[in-house]
Amino acid sequence: MSALRPHPHRGNVIAAGAVPLSVAGVLIELRMHQWSLGPRFVVIVLVAGLILAMGWLAPTEGAAPRTYQSILLIAGLLPLIVALELLAEVLGARRPPGSGGVAWTFGAEAAVAAAAARRARSGACTLIAALALAVAVEGFVAWVFRPQGPGTFRGMLLVLALAFGAGAVRLRDGHRRHAVALVNAAGLLTLLLALTYLVLAVLAPLLGSVSGGALVGPQAAPFGWKLWVLIVGFGLIGYAAVDREPGPAYVGVALLAAFALLAGGGATRRGSLVGWPLFLLVIGGAGIAIGMRPLRPLPPEPPMPGSSGVAGPAEPATVRLRDPEPPQ
Repeated sequence: MSALRPHPHRGNVIAAGAVPLSVAGVLIELRMHQWSLGPRFVVIVLVAGLILAMGWLAPTEGAAPRTYQSILLIAGLLPLIVALELLAEVLGARRPPGSGGVAWTFGAEAAVAAAAARRARSGACTLIAALALAVAVEGFVAWVFRPQGPGTFRGMLLVLALAFGAGAVRLRDGHRRHAVALVNAAGLLTLLLALTYLVLAVLAPLLGSVSGGALVGPQAAPFGWKLWVLIVGFGLIGYAAVDREPGPAYVGVALLAAFALLAGGGATRRGSLVGWPLFLLVIGGAGIAIGMRPLRPLPPEPPMPGSSGVAGPAEPATVRLRDPEPPQ
């Protein structure tokens, strides 16, 4: 296995070659339909295994992995999920695998990504593990309970976002990179929840015109979901400001944009300030008023040590040794 361990001086070159190799593995599955299932699975699993092995064996230094090691691990995890889906088909699942196959394949992907994150202390692998785990949980719920409608799907996104947030709080002091990854995962799941309403709202006119009005348009997002998207968006921006992490800020801005579309997209021709606009105006105005209120006169600054009227700290005493007197 030592032959697969990349040397740090050539790690960037190896990572640059691993990225197109990873994409080639995915393209083989998408294009080479004339190959049977077995050869496609063997080729893609060899590609994923080779790249992951190099990333796993790369020497770890310091609290964070080198850039080339993170690239190798990410490039290996991409074709791995394709190989796992093919493995499910080899074992008898239909194409594409059902909710049960999605549950165990993405669960295996999450386990491998979590092991890579622990091995290399990679926050990117933690993010991949969290997102793969979310897909696995959703697939498991769909397989076991067979829910009707997207309500259960959205509820599980809420539960998973709360779980990732709790994990981020626990890891914030000792494992900051992993905590930031979990915060980003919680924000992305909340953004996906908002998109379930936005996408249906965009597709409603098209579906209505195709069906001649037979299909009823989707309902607007309830107040609770809008409030949740708004809270998470503000929370991510606040977290990014306190810990000086740019990733949560980007996701938070995207969430606030999604909230604006959810809250204002269904307005009629004659809008009203009552509701969300008035609420946000009051909250924002109150915050600015509190921050800009006149300052009370502050007491004078304390004088410098050693100045008149205040006894400063005693300077260290110096002892001068006298030269010994010559003998008489």
